[in-house]
Amino acid sequence: MLEKIGHIKNPLTVIAIFAAIAEISGTTVLPFIEPDNQGLYVWFLMLFPVFLVGVFFLTLNFNHKVLYAPSDYKNEDNFLKSFSRATAEEREEKYREEFEETAEETQSENTQESKSQADQGQKNSFNKDRNSMLMANFFLAEKLAINKLSKELSLDFKTDVRFETSSHRKIFFDGLALDGDTIHAAEIKLFRNEYVSPSRIDKVLLESELMKGHLKGMDSKEFVLHFVAVIDNPEVDLRKVEERLKKYVSRYDANVRLHVVSLADLRNEYQYSP
Repeated sequence: MLEKIGHIKNPLTVIAIFAAIAEISGTTVLPFIEPDNQGLYVWFLMLFPVFLVGVFFLTLNFNHKVLYAPSDYKNEDNFLKSFSRATAEEREEKYREEFEETAEETQSENTQESKSQADQGQKNSFNKDRNSMLMANFFLAEKLAINKLSKELSLDFKTDVRFETSSHRKIFFDGLALDGDTIHAAEIKLFRNEYVSPSRIDKVLLESELMKGHLKGMDSKEFVLHFVAVIDNPEVDLRKVEERLKKYVSRYDANVRLHVVSLADLRNEYQYSP
């Protein structure tokens, strides 16, 4: 009989055993309690399971990932349940932040050109057209870069993925794919010049470190971040951008694979013309 009882591998098993032992023990000691206290104890025996079930369903609703054992994550379906697609509001917020970063870079680049616009109306029209073009290139760069990664790695990347840690911190990735024991995350950034602002990549690298540390406590899966720098300027030297990025990346304890490509090359590869 005992040989049929396996090792406890799942938190759900621990909860079930705890509840069973608590109820059996409570019922066993009931006759030995003073009659004056038995009424109170009976109420405890009735309410405790209700409380336990309530806490269980709250956990299941708000943080179901903690109910999986580390061994459960060896099953790809179970592991992918830890991730979910970001909501429309979350995607909009992420897009806004990244677009503003790129727009600031472009604005500093075109400061002199903007100043030369004598007429305020022409200036506003110029800025509006520039921002529209920048936004179109921003979304195009992300889409084509994810396609290129999927093709090169032979992986099916899920886009706009969110992961929530046990401390309820949300980490977002432009793309995510699972290949055996390796998790491939993708982050796409559009650059307009050779200068690489640390603020544009610090958050990404810090979150990659956090993700790597979280996975160590959950399973032995390897986490790889594919940082794709898409250059939207034919005058920029891609090698210089890559060298600067490597310097920043080396400061962090994260497994990062750099990809530097021009937007023009991506368009040509996929025969895309606006």
